[in-house]
Amino acid sequence: MFYFFLGNTPDLSLLELRKVYPGEFTFVTKDIASYDAELDLNSLPHLGGTMKVAQSLEVVSPKKVISTLVELISADSQKNIALTDYASLDLGRAVFHELKDKVERSIRFVSMETGPHELVMLSHQHVLELNLIPSGSLLEGKSQNIIIAKTVWIYDAEDWVSRDRSKPYRDIKRGMLPPKLARIITNLATGGKSGLTLADPFCGTGTVLMEAMMVGCNVLGGDTNPEAITGAKSNLEWILSTPGLAPRTYALKLGDATHFDEFFPSCDCIATEPYMGPLLDERNPSSLDKIKNIAKGLDKLYRGAFKSFYKSLPVGGRVVMTIPSFRVYGKEISTISIDTLVTLGYNYISSVPYSKPGAAVIRNITILEKK
Repeated sequence: MFYFFLGNTPDLSLLELRKVYPGEFTFVTKDIASYDAELDLNSLPHLGGTMKVAQSLEVVSPKKVISTLVELISADSQKNIALTDYASLDLGRAVFHELKDKVERSIRFVSMETGPHELVMLSHQHVLELNLIPSGSLLEGKSQNIIIAKTVWIYDAEDWVSRDRSKPYRDIKRGMLPPKLARIITNLATGGKSGLTLADPFCGTGTVLMEAMMVGCNVLGGDTNPEAITGAKSNLEWILSTPGLAPRTYALKLGDATHFDEFFPSCDCIATEPYMGPLLDERNPSSLDKIKNIAKGLDKLYRGAFKSFYKSLPVGGRVVMTIPSFRVYGKEISTISIDTLVTLGYNYISSVPYSKPGAAVIRNITILEKK
């Protein structure tokens, strides 16, 4: 059994996993999911919404946790040990001293705390991290045995930051989509398959296209801003220089998303964050009437875009789009509705909201398939 430690929006992370892997995922806690099938560890760096993965070693009663930890640590050659308690056992410092006394070799705990460890630190040091996880579902409030699971993969935080900050072209007004979210919507669109042609009709600085290239896609991008097209091209050329990245192809066109099919007649899938209106000051947003008018304008834009997408996609081809809604003045104002999308020829698959606390704009990560 494997355990996936999910990102800041667990429902979205789990949605990504269920689209990429065939086995069954089940929430164990609100941000840990179990997986009951074989797992290729080499596939894990393709994920955008998972922080780390652990593999089950033992399932024991709470009374046997300490003695089992002694056995597991003694059998492993690592000197640096981390212990993270997700089972609310309230382990104190005395437990670490007891473990050090009972293990018949020199060990060093890299943290004397029982909360989640700094993942960057763990990924750089040779550390055996053992995670204490409740068996069954902690959400059901039942008495549990304890799963002891060894961390087998940690996401490369520095790689994500470097790819975002070191790319040659950045525009804070057009490049606000986080790379990890771009990777998630890419995986939702492709289902984890490589070799597809993925399109982003609102490509901006090319964040989605870059992440799609990283997981084996050829890409197509369109935007109405000439500077964005030029910048996206420099970013894609830069990503193609990544050591070990297999050759990819790309094409970029200056054009409106409502005429996407005219400059890109075919693609396998679409992943995009569209134009979502003028930036709103979350502390002092525009008037309610103005925001309603923004929403109406976006609804019109998206209708035209989805009509064009339909002509380029194959039957069953997916569109994954961050459809905005606005939470202001105690109300939530929507843009295009699911009912409208269905009438335009799409099957609705699912949608997960993604936003920061208190944000005025909510990204609704929406998955559709052409009928």
